[in-house]
Amino acid sequence: MPRVNYAQLSLFSFYEYFLLLSPGPGIVRKVAAMKSRLATMIKIPSYNLRSIAHISLMKFSRTEDDQTIIRQVAHAVTGFKDFRVQFDGAGIFHHGRTATLMLQPVNSDAISSLHGRISSTFSYRRGNLTPHITIARNVARDELLKVNLHDFDCHDSFCCDKVTILKKAVDAPHYEILQEVPFIP
Repeated sequence: MPRVNYAQLSLFSFYEYFLLLSPGPGIVRKVAAMKSRLATMIKIPSYNLRSIAHISLMKFSRTEDDQTIIRQVAHAVTGFKDFRVQFDGAGIFHHGRTATLMLQPVNSDAISSLHGRISSTFSYRRGNLTPHITIARNVARDELLKVNLHDFDCHDSFCCDKVTILKKAVDAPHYEILQEVPFIP
């Protein structure tokens, strides 16, 4: 049996790709202010203060192949029309002892349709998507129950007209923008 040298560097580097929808700067600022306000009210994990508002579509890891991934996303959004994402309040996802404070779109059919197209393009098999913008995640459930949700209502919207592709080395701390892929009607 051949001997394997595990210390040898791999010829292929794995990267994590993250596909998401980016709201406009107004909503990004509002969500950042909500995060700061929540941190003055209750104890939340600090990483919540550093994350930028977005709606997640999918994450996956593979060897570096930026151009193929950009082409696949462009193919998936071809024929997709711009749509408005409307928010009308805050909600909570309960996960046992922890919970997530989030903004959930009023009508998420277009986001779900987009997610379905992208998922089939990438042969991505994951459960149903519940579109939302996270204000804070992994918060102790008892702490979050002290919060009045109406203090975090957001009655605003943004025009969704592109998918943002982020990329990072698997062990890197932060993502970088690889490409913003506009919808091509």
